Amino acid sequence: MPSETNELLESVRRLLLVVVLLLGLGVATLGDIAVAVRGYATLIPSTARVVGSVVVFTALALLFFSAFERVGPDSAD
Repeated sequence: MPSETNELLESVRRLLLVVVLLLGLGVATLGDIAVAVRGYATLIPSTARVVGSVVVFTALALLFFSAFERVGPDSAD
């Protein structure tokens, strides 16, 4: 039987994943803005775009898998 503490911690984890997703989206957007302002791509904006995109896709995957996680009698600790 899960306690209220476990439910609270799970909601905090999801909230942190959403924050990380938004930070990754911000980094990728800043990389796009830097390329648009300069008119050409350099290593730093390109790296920011790649790292931000990887963070966004990883956070989305973790949110997706945690949202559809099976909860049953075997998973109760």
